Amino acid sequence: MLYCPGEEPNNGDMPFMRMKVGFLAALACAFVASGASAQDIPRIKARILSFDGKTLSVTSGTAGQSLAIGLIPSTRLMYEEKLDPAALKPGDYLGATLAKNGGAWEAREIHLLPQALQGAGEGLYPLPSAPEQRIATGAVSKSDGKSISVEFRGSVGSDGATCTGRAPRQGGCKGEVSFTLNAKTPVVAIKQGDKSILVPGKVVAVSVVAGPNGHLVTPGLTVENETGGEVLDVAPAKPPQTQPSQAKPAK
Repeated sequence: MLYCPGEEPNNGDMPFMRMKVGFLAALACAFVASGASAQDIPRIKARILSFDGKTLSVTSGTAGQSLAIGLIPSTRLMYEEKLDPAALKPGDYLGATLAKNGGAWEAREIHLLPQALQGAGEGLYPLPSAPEQRIATGAVSKSDGKSISVEFRGSVGSDGATCTGRAPRQGGCKGEVSFTLNAKTPVVAIKQGDKSILVPGKVVAVSVVAGPNGHLVTPGLTVENETGGEVLDVAPAKPPQTQPSQAKPAK
């Protein structure tokens, strides 16, 4: 079984990996053909072991194993590039992971999305692994380098402050969310790449589906140059050593 980032079993006996859960986990579904829902598409975080031009060999703590994942002609290859927050401007389409700080929303990470992903993941909704946090995706309406306002379409509530949820295919409500960012908030641009970015050792957020022959393929992935963190394969715990029993003296 493969799990989406933020949806792995919370099992203290199986610490497969250390990873940064954030916006890219939710964005992965945007690479998929329109017929499938986000919940249908497993997304994993993995480290590239090798790439032969057609197939990625990766190690994934999310899946708890090494995997071979094929590329298809429509696979979208993206990568992160560090961005100055002052470069963000009205009209830019971005996604952010938000957490409360003193009663106000503060960004934990921000991703500027390319034109090709306009509308992907739009809305304001809880982060699966931390329901008190939010994923906000939409168009920048205000930005001064220290605070940002984002307009979005949602599916719950009416226009204004009550609008939340993921944007439906059509219609929905119109909302806006404002948040601050601090000096340590990662701000990156997601850019279109090619096969040259698939370098051994890089961490990727990758969506996976079964191809026509039953083998795993990816509709899209993002190389996490700035927010990748670590993917750890933890060796199984050694069984506890037992002390040899002491023979009882004969009576």
